[in-house]
Amino acid sequence: MKHMLSFAMAAVFAFLAASGFLFAHHSNAVFDHEHLTILTGTVIRHEFINPHDQIHLSVTDGKGKITEWIVTGGPPAEMRRIGWSANMFKVGEELTVYGQAYRDGRPIMIRMRIVRSNGEEVSTKGTAGFGFYQEFMEKYGKDDSRIHVVGKKGSSGGTSK
Repeated sequence: MKHMLSFAMAAVFAFLAASGFLFAHHSNAVFDHEHLTILTGTVIRHEFINPHDQIHLSVTDGKGKITEWIVTGGPPAEMRRIGWSANMFKVGEELTVYGQAYRDGRPIMIRMRIVRSNGEEVSTKGTAGFGFYQEFMEKYGKDDSRIHVVGKKGSSGGTSK
C-alpha cells in the first residue's frame, strides 16, 4: 500500500510538472523591448486566425529593397472585443505600424500601435501590445537612438501618442 501511495503521488507530481509545459504560452522574450520599430507598408493580407491575428505588409526600405513583414497581435476573440474584424484591413491599404521586432533580425514584430494613411488610429487598447507601447514610451520616450524606421514615413508617422 505504501508503494502504491508513493507511486500515485509521483504520478500526480509528474503530471503537474508536465502540464506547465503543455499549457504554457510562448514568451515575448523574442521581441526587442528596448527598441521601437516603425514600419510603413502596404497590406498584403490580414489573417484573423488563432492563435494570433497577423497583418502581412510589403515594406520598401530606403535602398528600395522590398521585404514582407509579419505583424502579429492578439487572438481574434480578444481583438473582436475591441472592435476588430476579419475584413478591417484591405489589401493595398497603407499602414504605419509601431512595434517591437524580433531580436534575431527576422521581419516579424509584435504590433503596439497602428495608424492608417489618413491618420486614423486603429485601436489596440486592452491588448498586450498597447501595454508594451505605453511602457516603452514611459521608459525611453522619443529617444531617437531606440527608434528604427523602415519604409517611407507618410503623414501617419511620429511617436506623439
